Amino acid sequence: MSDHIPSGKFEQEIWRFISSRQVFTHGDVEAFCAAGEWKRTNYLRNLGRLGLVALYQRKGNIRYYTAQDPATLSGDASLIDTSIQDAQWRSDTLKSKMFAGQDITLPVQPWQPETAEDQKLWDFVRDQIRFTRDYVLAQKMAPDNKVTLFLRSLENAGLLQSAGFDDGKPYFTALTSVEIMHRAKDKRLTKEGRIWTTMRSASKFTIEDLLKTFAGLEDEFSEKSIRSYCSTLQKAGYLKDSRRGRVAAQSVRYHLVRDTGPLPPTVKRVPVVTDANEGRVVYVQGEEVTWATT
Repeated sequence: MSDHIPSGKFEQEIWRFISSRQVFTHGDVEAFCAAGEWKRTNYLRNLGRLGLVALYQRKGNIRYYTAQDPATLSGDASLIDTSIQDAQWRSDTLKSKMFAGQDITLPVQPWQPETAEDQKLWDFVRDQIRFTRDYVLAQKMAPDNKVTLFLRSLENAGLLQSAGFDDGKPYFTALTSVEIMHRAKDKRLTKEGRIWTTMRSASKFTIEDLLKTFAGLEDEFSEKSIRSYCSTLQKAGYLKDSRRGRVAAQSVRYHLVRDTGPLPPTVKRVPVVTDANEGRVVYVQGEEVTWATT
């Protein structure tokens, strides 16, 4: 397989991408590679005919392929963690564009917010590690056309950069790589961040398990605050009660069913749950529909 030489730049990008993964889906290739649908589909089909790509596993309507030797792989394809490769691919892609001078426009003059709306929008995007255009529009801080012009002005000034793709949607950031690193570290060190890290490492746990973890730190990690955080995350679809029969006398045993990454879902005062990994509002109190039911 390693002797294969792709014919063009789009094919080269696709081949590098699928060769870096144990398994991949056609949706992954669409999200991370720049080739159009026709070229992407035909190239992957040709790799299949050449025996360089094989179907590894089918899970419902999702087909997982591999450019590796299938005999060297084992396990459930849907459980293979590609988050590190995804982050590295985004970083390498952005760096290559910067070195090639693509999609990065140097500012002709320092950019400054011209109106109160601009300042409000600027403060908002600077508070996000990454976000989509639709996420900014959903905040209704300004008319849609003004939000669009605002984001375009940031892009023209070189202050808006690509932060990769998820589910085919482009993400952006107004932070430098150093700011992102420090911001992510700060979020992980918050009270919610430390509880979230404990949840991710345990996967299944009770309130009593969390209280034991933070024994001696009751002033910061009170039972009331831990119960409140778990209860809200359960409503938001991150946690499920895994008790069999849900016997009332038993302590609730939570199961983390929505692990989106290392940054903690943040509970707002409304309360609203936002996910810094996906740059979106996940749950608002009073709403019956969440990601888990749509």
